[in-house]
Amino acid sequence: MNQRLKPLNHGDFDLFYDLMRESFPQAEFRSRDKELDLLNQMNFTILSRYDQSGKALEGFIAEWSFHDFLFIEHFAVQSSLRGHGIGSHMLSEYLEHANKPVLIEVETPTTDLAKRRIHFYERLGFTLSEFGYIQPDLQQTGEHVHLLMMQYPTPLTEQEFLACNEEIFRSVYETAV
Repeated sequence: MNQRLKPLNHGDFDLFYDLMRESFPQAEFRSRDKELDLLNQMNFTILSRYDQSGKALEGFIAEWSFHDFLFIEHFAVQSSLRGHGIGSHMLSEYLEHANKPVLIEVETPTTDLAKRRIHFYERLGFTLSEFGYIQPDLQQTGEHVHLLMMQYPTPLTEQEFLACNEEIFRSVYETAV
């Protein structure tokens, strides 16, 4: 497992978007064109892990960098590769190089899958907070996704959460809280 995270080759955008569609409910990601437009945002990066050949996308971390924190909007690994430590390796590498606190959203722990995701992040040092929100429906599907925030390396205070939440809604979701 010596593959390193590197910025997505823009020519591989469709590989990224296909994995996004496979990994997330439609309400949780943008249309292809809107997602493609994000590549022009100075504070948005898709960090990718390619296979040994450098041609197949194994996984990605879609990150927003803000003044006081990093926000992982999406994190996914190819379904055929899950359970082999690739996601842990990717996120550990990411956290090693993070120069600010890292935030990530998770669904509320009401399903086994949501509970497993939370435990996955906790094993890597994230803390589940009591703070959360309903994610804006990015494709107007009518779905409402209840999310909680997890943070690394230390828990957020309520005041810190409110400030980060405001920035996420303004910049990522392009709406007011």
